[in-house]
Amino acid sequence: MTQAGILTPPAPGLTAELARAAHAVYALEAAAPIAVGELRTLSAGAPDGVLASWAEEIATAGGFPLLGTGLVAPTYPALLWNGARLDGARPDLDWAPLLAALAAADAASAGLDRVARAVAAGSCVRSLAEGLLTDDSPAAALPTLATLGAATAAAFAGPAEGEGLERILDLAASLTVLTPGPQRRASSPLWAGHGAASGWLAATLPVEVATPMSGSVAYTLSVAAGHAVPAAGATGTVADLLESIR
Repeated sequence: MTQAGILTPPAPGLTAELARAAHAVYALEAAAPIAVGELRTLSAGAPDGVLASWAEEIATAGGFPLLGTGLVAPTYPALLWNGARLDGARPDLDWAPLLAALAAADAASAGLDRVARAVAAGSCVRSLAEGLLTDDSPAAALPTLATLGAATAAAFAGPAEGEGLERILDLAASLTVLTPGPQRRASSPLWAGHGAASGWLAATLPVEVATPMSGSVAYTLSVAAGHAVPAAGATGTVADLLESIR
């Protein structure tokens, strides 16, 4: 049995479904407010150790804040750093989309209610993508689904408010990191930072700079799962299953 026979081919329809779901969530007038108080609490006080030296190394005259340091850095490394700091203090799947949304928003005019709706849309996409990996057998690897969630949040918080989300999601899929095993490890906070940074990048790269493979979300999730997605047994027919394992 070849790898091509067990993996889902690129499926633009699945990417489109995720995008439609995200737009529906973003269109809702009410969303859970972002955790401003907790964000300030976790950012209080200067970091020490590796985080402190890392912040000094990437700091520049202008850019995105490195929380709690008084320093700023270029957006991509700043999001890597902030994700690592926040997730290391308290793991939360919404740190990546929140950071990406804050970085993509117009700081002078965007309201926090809009950011909250963008984060909700990002969380929806991440949850739907995670559901596609559900199966009785363990996945071959775990993708940083935070990348998909963060890309969605940044797309809605940015000036285009979600326009072109399908292309953004397919580009974000190509930027995910696949790690073996389900357990949390010492490097896990770095994946939160990677999700925020790579999602922001997918949402803000000009169209002419990068053209993703259409429908790559399904294929990337299938590579991570080690089988066709949606997972056999969760949806589909007997014919679908037989075709996927032929």
